Amino acid sequence: MRNRITISPLFILAASLLLSLLYCPPVDIFFDDKEIFSYIGRLVAKGGLPYRDVFDHKPPLIYFFNYFGPWGLWLIDAFLVGLASLLFFRLCQKYRISWPWLLPLLFNLLIRNYLVCISIGMTRAYTAIFALLFFCILLDGSKYRYFWLGLLTAATFFMQQDQVILLLPFWLYALLSITSPARQITLALAGAILFSAPILLYFSLNHSLSWFWQCAFQFNFLWYDEKIPFIVHFRATKDALEYSGMMVTFLLAVVAGFCALVLKSDNRRLIAIALLAVILSFTSEYLSGKLRAGYPFYYYLLPLASTLPILVFAVWATTKEEFLLGKKSQGFYGLLLCCLPLYSAFQHGTHLSTHNADLVKSMPEYVWLRQQQLKDYELFSFGSNDWIYVYNQLNILAPSRWVYQHIWEYYPNWDADHRQMETIMNDLLRHHTKYIINDLQRFRWQDPSARTLWLDFLQKNYQPVTLPPSIEALRSAVPVLPGALPPSGPLLWQIK
Repeated sequence: MRNRITISPLFILAASLLLSLLYCPPVDIFFDDKEIFSYIGRLVAKGGLPYRDVFDHKPPLIYFFNYFGPWGLWLIDAFLVGLASLLFFRLCQKYRISWPWLLPLLFNLLIRNYLVCISIGMTRAYTAIFALLFFCILLDGSKYRYFWLGLLTAATFFMQQDQVILLLPFWLYALLSITSPARQITLALAGAILFSAPILLYFSLNHSLSWFWQCAFQFNFLWYDEKIPFIVHFRATKDALEYSGMMVTFLLAVVAGFCALVLKSDNRRLIAIALLAVILSFTSEYLSGKLRAGYPFYYYLLPLASTLPILVFAVWATTKEEFLLGKKSQGFYGLLLCCLPLYSAFQHGTHLSTHNADLVKSMPEYVWLRQQQLKDYELFSFGSNDWIYVYNQLNILAPSRWVYQHIWEYYPNWDADHRQMETIMNDLLRHHTKYIINDLQRFRWQDPSARTLWLDFLQKNYQPVTLPPSIEALRSAVPVLPGALPPSGPLLWQIK
């Protein structure tokens, strides 16, 4: 017995570290959202301010994580996943789950599913970790747990606002179990204030609270939410679960939850809030509709990485049915839950690559730009977010706060008076920006007049760059994505 207790935590920590290593910087998957977060992290390190000096609509915690660079971000990520895994393992032991390492392993496999997580460093991955930590601390029964619950709620809010909704069922469970309201609510408020105060003070001292509010909150309320029929959400979610290989795990967990709810149990309340948390895991999709055709944002499923293991834990920890309590049945059922996620991890682990950014790195324009010894504000990328990678590799800042322009793709009424587009143009002229990457190959303009305005500005003030034949010859080695469109015009332009 002693050997099993000491070996099991080491096993789950080793498994967690191994799965995290599949996403360490040399082999991490290239993804444009991460390049944006990395860019803003570097901007903060150089003394710039999120929102004021660069637009994005995420809360600021992800930028502060990226302040520490790729390896620093990876260490933070691996530590948080390992901590959540260890606390979940201890909770499974406390409630006498037959195989206490199974559900922590499932959590790791789901949060490292390459079809969902894309790479490390996504905001919803961190809020999934915070949700599991919240649940473990909630059931731990420690004297100061409400302090940590308040702190984790604030951390979730400053990482991804809508994911606070995911914590509501757990807060409901906590409040229904409260014994000393004044003390416990005070502790929760103290935790939330302790986490929030430095962030708010940071923006206040830099006179940027209004920028913070406008970009991270007001923009999301006004633009990010999309009203589409429920059936469209349902179909998009079903397709995403099937594509990501999570459908079997999802169905097994949810069916077990509903069955346990009507069978003998000594805590149906816990099962009910766990089921509600699974339902609320789809909040991001319901608010944005980004899982439907044309917007395959499968990382919106990341909250399930914590809520599905929590649901199975609630079933096993509270059921009074013998067939659910048996060691063999829990082992067999747990392996079924882990089967497809384990296959996905194996598939990803056998196809690691150090060439994930080749779609940018192998481009002749990128090779040529690296030879120019560029400084801050001398390069601007318009169109594809992939080229934000160049800012990060060359350690330069963009001349405009609009480092990505997909808002012009998503929302027909965005910038109807072209005020923001004119801001970009004025910034380029003010900084005498030397080069522009104009990658409109996959850019879907919602407002044709904005497209005309931009192309007229480009033609008037810039001219195409003619690359040396030796560099242009590299184009034949550029990877081609299936279904890729032919180039829509010159990619690299220089000031006249």
